[in-house]
Amino acid sequence: MLRLRAMRITLIGLFGLVLLLAMTPHISRVSAEDNSTQTENAVTADSVERVVTSERAVNAMMGCSYRTHVQNVGWQDFVSNGAMSGSSGLSQRLEGIEVKLDAPVTDLGITYQTHIQNIGWEADTTRGWKSNGEMSGTSGQSLRLEGIQIKLTGINAEQFDVYYQVHVQNYGWMDWAKNGESSGSQGFSYRLEGIHIVVQPKGTAAPGKTDTPFIKATKPSFEAQVIALVNQERASRNLGLVTSEPTLTRAAQIRAEEIMQLFSHTRPNQSSCFTVLTELGITYNRAGENIAAGYSSPEAVMAGWMNSEGHKANILNPGFNKLGVGYAQSGSGYGHYWTQMFISN
Repeated sequence: MLRLRAMRITLIGLFGLVLLLAMTPHISRVSAEDNSTQTENAVTADSVERVVTSERAVNAMMGCSYRTHVQNVGWQDFVSNGAMSGSSGLSQRLEGIEVKLDAPVTDLGITYQTHIQNIGWEADTTRGWKSNGEMSGTSGQSLRLEGIQIKLTGINAEQFDVYYQVHVQNYGWMDWAKNGESSGSQGFSYRLEGIHIVVQPKGTAAPGKTDTPFIKATKPSFEAQVIALVNQERASRNLGLVTSEPTLTRAAQIRAEEIMQLFSHTRPNQSSCFTVLTELGITYNRAGENIAAGYSSPEAVMAGWMNSEGHKANILNPGFNKLGVGYAQSGSGYGHYWTQMFISN
């Protein structure tokens, strides 16, 4: 079930919404927005104690407890030592997680971060890594966890391995990751639904396969292809080329994930699509957005946009000099979601 739609915001009050049902994929465009006014070798008592601690640690039965915040359920009870936290067969996202070590081994801690919908890896933001029972994720925002990294810290961290395995929407149980590796997915907009965690002495056999704990979509290639196709169209008409920049690409990616929830130039929070620019500190004089759903390749979505006068107008607008492209996949709905965010600055 796919369709095509074009929308011109500045004219909607006069002409309403124009629906063209001859094409199956689903696209939409918003007209541009003006924003012009905008470090001897000595052995001390302390070091001797640390050596003894390490020897004890190797033989310790290390316990690890964890719990998750599950969509429509809330915080579950703590489980430990490889038991599943989360849900099975209910299609419910994980929204938060707390992890802690149980055995009182000195100089040993655990730290972790998650990849959060619309936010990304926490260590790339001011949120940072969480540790020793702190919550990683969000509360009250209905944002899914998409990936996780867990590692041990402290002098005795070298005596243990931490293994973790997640259940990913549309994929099922991934292979086991360990010691800070990524587990889950990135770029597919797939939720985590369950997790196992175990801490065991270094050198102990892994709990299971470790080949593929993480999958990452080839979105950068898709994004680059769309920009190349845009510049091909512009060059053929002697128009200036557009360039990409990371923050604008992030804005477009946020919008691509948002239109999976609400296919509109109005965001799920009911604000204008352009508020994502100001939220990320992007300054601009003029901005425009094209959105689409149902197209499985850069070539297909560009053809759809170029066959719609409203979308084509944004692509060929001589005033635009920057372009961010977002792409997201979903196991339901239209499957493929695209956003172009143009600005001039």
